[in-house]
Amino acid sequence: MNLILSAPSIEYAQAVSHELWMLARPREYSATETSQFYCGSFAHPDGTQVAIGPIDGTQRVHINAHEITFVDLIDAAITAEERQGIIDGINAAKGTSIDIQAMIEGTPSLAGNLVTNEQMSTDGWFDDPIVIDVDPV
Repeated sequence: MNLILSAPSIEYAQAVSHELWMLARPREYSATETSQFYCGSFAHPDGTQVAIGPIDGTQRVHINAHEITFVDLIDAAITAEERQGIIDGINAAKGTSIDIQAMIEGTPSLAGNLVTNEQMSTDGWFDDPIVIDVDPV
């Protein structure tokens, strides 16, 4: 599954992916690491939407994860009640793992933005592959 985000900015998509990754590797532990994204970022060719994904599976949550930094980033897309639910879920998962997709599915403001690769393909997110027909020599 992929998540279409509320702001059509690839930088925002990368920031959300980065903050999800930071749940597992907070800044004080990962400052020198090079790979700091939970998942990929996609921009629709028409420039109107961005998405992150895939978000399937679980994510480790470090005991010192900074859940407020993550929810502050997505605050405009969720309600105050949903914000608290996400904070509570991350806090409960500290030292173990959290299912990011289940967290999103449990957040009504975000759940409707979950899409499959097939849905994205149908909606024109991915360019058609170029097929080159080469005559054998």
